[in-house]
Amino acid sequence: MKTLAVYLVATGCALALNEAAVMNDNIFGVYMLAVAIISVTTESYIWGVLASIGGVIGVNFFFTFPYFALNFSIAGYPVTFTIMLLMSILASFLTAKVKTAAMIAAEGRKRAETLTDMSQALLTAGDYDTIADMAAKYFYITNKCSVVLYLGSPLQPEIIKFKTENETDENIFKSILEQQVALTAYETGKPFGADIDEKSQNCKGTYLPISTQDVKYGVVGFLFDDTKIILEDTYNFIDVMISQTIMALQKQQMMEQAQEILLETEKEKMRSNLLRAVSHDLRTPLTGIIGSASTLLENGSVIGEEISKKMLTDIQQDAEWLIHMVENLLSVTRITGGTTTLKKQDEIVEEVVAEAVMRIRKRFPSGKIDVTVPDELLIVPMDATLIEQVLINLMENSIRHSGSPLPLSLKVSRKKSGAVFTISDQGKGIDPSRIPDIFDGKPNKGSSDSSRGLGIGLSICKSIILAHDGKIYAENNLNGGASFTFVLPMKGDSDYA
Repeated sequence: MKTLAVYLVATGCALALNEAAVMNDNIFGVYMLAVAIISVTTESYIWGVLASIGGVIGVNFFFTFPYFALNFSIAGYPVTFTIMLLMSILASFLTAKVKTAAMIAAEGRKRAETLTDMSQALLTAGDYDTIADMAAKYFYITNKCSVVLYLGSPLQPEIIKFKTENETDENIFKSILEQQVALTAYETGKPFGADIDEKSQNCKGTYLPISTQDVKYGVVGFLFDDTKIILEDTYNFIDVMISQTIMALQKQQMMEQAQEILLETEKEKMRSNLLRAVSHDLRTPLTGIIGSASTLLENGSVIGEEISKKMLTDIQQDAEWLIHMVENLLSVTRITGGTTTLKKQDEIVEEVVAEAVMRIRKRFPSGKIDVTVPDELLIVPMDATLIEQVLINLMENSIRHSGSPLPLSLKVSRKKSGAVFTISDQGKGIDPSRIPDIFDGKPNKGSSDSSRGLGIGLSICKSIILAHDGKIYAENNLNGGASFTFVLPMKGDSDYA
């Protein structure tokens, strides 16, 4: 329709110019212009060739004597018209070639921009799922066809992403035949699928492996509209995009390995600090127990009843402290030993807090604790026994080391979709130099109660909270005293954690 419209317009213009006695000797130039316009505005050069033939016929029919009749037998005309036809066909081919070159250049720029955008998007991806989603998206945008991307074996993928034009294409990808062809590409590390190999003639998808010589990451599949017209350059560009995807996967793998090394280093650091804390926190009470027991055994008859009772009370308190220390050690062994996983269940925060407060009041009958919980029912996934241990450790530390008879404050609130627990006292506060590493298990050399330092208890608190994907920190209050706060993510709040 474009060719016919331009041809008719050109013929009309030529007739008008001829009637006005303008360009009578160059009427063919009008048709040459029409051929160039048709070559630019149509997809295939064949229309330009047809327009060239039509132009020669038009000149002969409308502008060559006898008018409105075809006559190629006039002396000299065959050669003239042949030259004119060759000139117009050559013009058509040159115009089409220039157009194709411009289209290729534009496509190259577009691909370069797409590759840059893809690289930036993959660099910002923080996990394998995001990498797979981004890669599938750019494969889909670039190739303008339905795409499936597998990470892992196509039959049992770790991650699978579909970017399809319609539901039918997704069902095609899910068929057993397509998955088997994708599996072949995954296992062999070579492209398989439609028009690539003879063994998969009934397959509709084309599958390319996402792999290196040493590692198989997955497969990407395409449903091209017509694989017979797919240029080799398209596959080359897909290979470049696959390389970008592999680089992102390798980067994520290295980041996770680095994180594992960092965590293992933190574990080793914590173990060392725990050993130092244990040696500090256990040696003195054991020495006290042995000394008091020896004194009572050797001089029990000459020691007064009041002194004997005090020494026995000290032995009892030190023994209770050691039992509490053993409980803490068992807790941290459970978390860092790697043999037991947390038994998380949905727990009502108010009940966990009430149990911890009841236990600490039995241990410290004279201790005063003000408890504040929100009116709404907070349900948090946690190991209730371990979180009770954290609350007890923090409250006990505040009672023992605050140096103030004023009540403690235990406040629970919800902020940013997380459950926040804060234990505050009104005592002397924390030495600012100790705050950065107070949870690392280092003993407090300056503690007024050297037999019961902060070290191991706070270190265990940190281990328990981190195992719950939460966070814990300490700070001094503006009005005096110190606060210990930990946050537990609520159900479905992994982003906040």
